[in-house]
Amino acid sequence: MSAHSTIDFTETIKQYAKSIFGFALNRLGNRQEAEDLAQDILLQLLKSLNAGVEIRQMDAYVWTVARYTWVHWIKKHSGLPQYVEINGMTEMLSEEGPGPLQQLLNSETYRTVRRELTFLSGLQRRIMVMHYYDGMKQLDIAHKLNIPLGTVKWHLHDARNEIKKGMERMLSSENLSVSPIQLTHMGHSGRPGKLGDTWHFLKRSLTQNIVYAMYYKPMTVNELAVELGTPAHFIEDEVSYLAEYGFITEAGAKKYRTDFIIRDHTREQLQSTHELYKECAAQIADLHFDAMMDVQKQIEQSGIFYPENDYNFLLWTLLPKNIEEQGNRFGRLGPHADKVVPLRKDGGKYIAFAELQKEPFTDLGFNPEHYRRNGPMDRSAGGNLSIWRFDTFWSDRDGGWQNFTYKEVELCYRFWKGDLPENEAHAEDYALLLSKQYLLKTADGYRFNAVMVDNPETMRHIHTVIPDLSQAYASAITTLYEQVLRIATQGQPKHLEPQIAYTTWLNTAGGSLIPYVLKYLLDKRKLHEPLPEQRKTVTMLMGLLK
Repeated sequence: MSAHSTIDFTETIKQYAKSIFGFALNRLGNRQEAEDLAQDILLQLLKSLNAGVEIRQMDAYVWTVARYTWVHWIKKHSGLPQYVEINGMTEMLSEEGPGPLQQLLNSETYRTVRRELTFLSGLQRRIMVMHYYDGMKQLDIAHKLNIPLGTVKWHLHDARNEIKKGMERMLSSENLSVSPIQLTHMGHSGRPGKLGDTWHFLKRSLTQNIVYAMYYKPMTVNELAVELGTPAHFIEDEVSYLAEYGFITEAGAKKYRTDFIIRDHTREQLQSTHELYKECAAQIADLHFDAMMDVQKQIEQSGIFYPENDYNFLLWTLLPKNIEEQGNRFGRLGPHADKVVPLRKDGGKYIAFAELQKEPFTDLGFNPEHYRRNGPMDRSAGGNLSIWRFDTFWSDRDGGWQNFTYKEVELCYRFWKGDLPENEAHAEDYALLLSKQYLLKTADGYRFNAVMVDNPETMRHIHTVIPDLSQAYASAITTLYEQVLRIATQGQPKHLEPQIAYTTWLNTAGGSLIPYVLKYLLDKRKLHEPLPEQRKTVTMLMGLLK
């Protein structure tokens, strides 16, 4: 194996880090000492890899270094002459060695220096090793790394300052290395990309703590390393990846900041927001329901299909769908999507959000589950055929947006048109439709079990006959938006307020308001809960909708 770059070493250390720690723990039996020994081994490897040692069998070389370092560890802790082995295999720092780092070594503990060195970025760590441990002059380092001499000088100065600050800093209980956070309810508002959405990028604990550390103030990679108690070379790739896909952005001076919403609701915020939505629902729900009942005959004659002529079931679809329509008719509040919704490298265009995980509040005075929702969601292939879905407490569907595809409406429509023969070739298709209860099997055959539109004119007719309630909505929703936005931005970073305003508009004009309207109508006994066989296809509309 030829000379290794820092990137090569990063990949190598990722591959062996866990095994090396296991090696150290097995021999020392003490976790803290094992961490120290594992760091020693990894740093010994750094010296060799940076020096371009010819390595033919990496596995054999790694464990040779590990055993060699362990032997010297034992000698060091047995009162024998101590070697400073941050990078050298057997080197001792001479009394005539370079002054600044030597002074640090003499004034602070060896373990702390070693830890702080690992927190430096890859380039800074490499420059420090070449200058202080390989004895290279600054100009030679600049030539070898093909960077300006001034850059070398700056990195040496900055690295020394970082080590000094790190050695003076005692990790407090507030530090994420001691008290790491977890994110939950990770989702998106918009269109996910080829690589998925928020959860796919933030499912790892390290990544979650990186974005949270930078949420309220921008940080450099080195500052992140200290905050997280993690070597900088583990963080650099993560930061680059998050920046590449728009989850963090550069904020000047080599600092980064998080660019998506992390919610950390207080009990008071949840209660206040709940009361505002409840009050708004009470103002519009009766008006909307009564309007839908007044035009029941015209809707029934529109040609729309709904199972068993159950108008209550149809209302579970038309009410949520039309609440969105009414909310959008009187005009947008807050910023436009094009100005705040990030376009990501994988084709996704969405605002990402998550919540800080903590113990749920047990004394809110209401059941949050009744008001949870997912959507609205729609799937199409560019033509008139599409499917719309809105998940609530009363719908029994698993998997969220990832378990919702255009294939579902395509198969349903083919069945509807008599173009899906029940044979071996379509056995899986029928299994899918039955599992999702789009089809129910009866003694007389299959019964279609969802709301279907077979003519684009049908939806246009329904939109026409349902009265325009937007002006009646305007005051209630405007007030809701303004008050919820005031709560939602409390304690949030200033640069995220446009994204928060946009998502608040979506929630107050439709999204979060819908389950409050449904719950209000259920409590008033105007709307009735879906039957068990209806819960998988409730609040869903499909067919020629455009």
